[in-house]
Amino acid sequence: MGRRMGRTLLLLLAGAGAALAGTLVAMGLYGPLQGPGIDALYLLREKVYGPQPAPPGTPVVVVGIDEETYRRAPFAGTPQALWAPKLGTVLTALHQGGAKVIGLDLIQPTSVETLIPGFERDYLLALRGVSRAGALVLAKVQHQEEPLLPYRGQAIAVGGASNIRSVNLVEDPDGVLRRVPLTLDVTGPDGRPRPEPSFAMDIAARALDAPLQRGADGRMSIGGYTIPGGDGDTLLVNHPTTAGAIPAYSLADLLACAETGDSAYFQRNFAGKVVLVGTVLDVEDRKLSSARWVTKPEGLNLPPRCTLPVMAGLYRTDLRRDTIPGVFIHAAAIGNVIARNALGEVDRTTAAGLVLAVAGVAAALTLAAAPLPAGMGLLAVLVLWCGGTVAAFHGGTVLPLLQGVVAAAVAFPLLLLFRFAVLDRDQRQIRQAFRLYLPAPLIDEMIASGQSPQLGGENRAVSIMFCDIAGFTRMSEGMDPEQLVSVLNRYFTVMTDIIEEHGGFVDKYIGDAVLAVFGAPYRTANHARSAVDAAIAMARAMDADPTLLAAESGHRGSNRTGIATGVALIGNIGSPRRFNYTVMGDTANLASRLEGANKGYGTALMVSAETMALYGDPGAFRELDTVQVVGRNEPVTVYEPLAPERRADPADTARRAAYAEALAHWRAGRFAEAAAGFHALAATDKAAAVMARKADAHAPRPPPPGWAGVTALTEK
Repeated sequence: MGRRMGRTLLLLLAGAGAALAGTLVAMGLYGPLQGPGIDALYLLREKVYGPQPAPPGTPVVVVGIDEETYRRAPFAGTPQALWAPKLGTVLTALHQGGAKVIGLDLIQPTSVETLIPGFERDYLLALRGVSRAGALVLAKVQHQEEPLLPYRGQAIAVGGASNIRSVNLVEDPDGVLRRVPLTLDVTGPDGRPRPEPSFAMDIAARALDAPLQRGADGRMSIGGYTIPGGDGDTLLVNHPTTAGAIPAYSLADLLACAETGDSAYFQRNFAGKVVLVGTVLDVEDRKLSSARWVTKPEGLNLPPRCTLPVMAGLYRTDLRRDTIPGVFIHAAAIGNVIARNALGEVDRTTAAGLVLAVAGVAAALTLAAAPLPAGMGLLAVLVLWCGGTVAAFHGGTVLPLLQGVVAAAVAFPLLLLFRFAVLDRDQRQIRQAFRLYLPAPLIDEMIASGQSPQLGGENRAVSIMFCDIAGFTRMSEGMDPEQLVSVLNRYFTVMTDIIEEHGGFVDKYIGDAVLAVFGAPYRTANHARSAVDAAIAMARAMDADPTLLAAESGHRGSNRTGIATGVALIGNIGSPRRFNYTVMGDTANLASRLEGANKGYGTALMVSAETMALYGDPGAFRELDTVQVVGRNEPVTVYEPLAPERRADPADTARRAAYAEALAHWRAGRFAEAAAGFHALAATDKAAAVMARKADAHAPRPPPPGWAGVTALTEK
């Protein structure tokens, strides 16, 4: 007991240590693994749930200054600095079409007004008109000490700093943009830093007619929606991944539409919506986002056009790029706030607990099972873990995907090494010491219990096989010892393999005989069937390989087998210093006697009535006789098992029926009729020839008193 408790404690300590080591490694890499883990969750979510559309009713669209805009008149060949009046026309049309908020995700720090006074008058009037309605936000960016701001005239037109917000994004250490800031610090009139909403959050607040607020707990909210991760002043973007999930309109088409006066188009497509105007080009302002592994070809699922058809040759449907225009990151973040579906990460304490749990399960599997099943179990655990993290991600919660995988991957080899170096070393020594003397099931039980085998036994119903070599003396004549041992070892190897394949174990080799047990150490559903099937397979092996038991002299031995079924004493029997796992009792003796009885009937395989009954198929046997073996008072009805080919042979079936009829005459004391029946079969049936001689010997006299047809065997 003490040894077992010590082993259990050792296992627990090893498992806990490996799980903890894996967790520490994974959590030490928490930051470097978290970003790629989020990106991997996008990929896995796409595989499981398919591309994700924008939530129904998300009113965010993009007006793109795209490749088509650069190629179409009146923009083609014109410096972008001269586009302001045309952009003003589109802004006015969007505003008059009912756009809720317009955000210009582009910065124009200079103006041709300094060279051509009045050139941008209409543009500035458009900015003023939209901004007075509180529906316009211009962009600025802070990369150096001083921010990059819109041209002073544009800033004045929109009413100053309150309508200009920073478009800065938060770049993770690996260079991927996964988060959008909620606020950024700016220098106030008093020279002190103060927070102001970011470009995306200010637009979202205007769209919801609610300010961005910080609660007492430090978390940020808009319109009653507490933003996940708001206490860190960032929003983890949940990108829609269906192609065209955020509708993208071409500035060129909208200008042509506005110039034709199609106000109905603008009302249909932009009324009540958030409109972001930004660069959507092949090379400019493209960002790596957390959706980098699930991007789609550009130009798919475009919204309906107003005037100009999509220009041919702009898009390649076979090209998927890992970057997206930055304006779509702002658009996705605004949509997340409006739809209340931003991603939330679990806190570090919860993450550590989950990672420790995964590592603990991996450790338990490694200690509880053999390496291959443990590896398969670990794979199943990782599949379940990945499935759980994907389901949580689909619901908006980010779990530590890669951290859990790394923790399990660290715990598993650590414990495999521990098992090989410590635990399995003892098991290997035990198996090596006992494998030649004890059946494998007993060794497994001994290892599992942590105890060496002890003296003791039990009475158990089993089937016992005794198989001897017929003609051994003649076969071995003239053979030197080494040659004889080689022939016997090869024969025993083949027979032992067949016995073990059928669920039996070899108790011992007795000279040229094999004693095998079926139904122990492990219980089997039908040990009689296993024993009989094994005996038939052993006979087939002898027929299939004529070199088995073949001597150089040309003589060849054959095997004879007896099988008996009943209760026997089985267990570790001997002295405390030397014992064997063996079987004893009347059933074992009967099996030996039945093997010898084959000689008297010319058969190779004989079983008891109990074996036939437990086998469960009387048609698989031929009844031979009722005998009284040496050393046993009760007579035994004996049977010959039939190979499937004999059962399927009509001629053999007819002969067996004739034998059964003659046997009935024999038992009834009708010796003449019995003799006639047996003689008719004697030419092809050795057992019938034996019974014919017995019937001839009894024919001159009437049956003695109490005749039951029992043959007394005089030889063992």
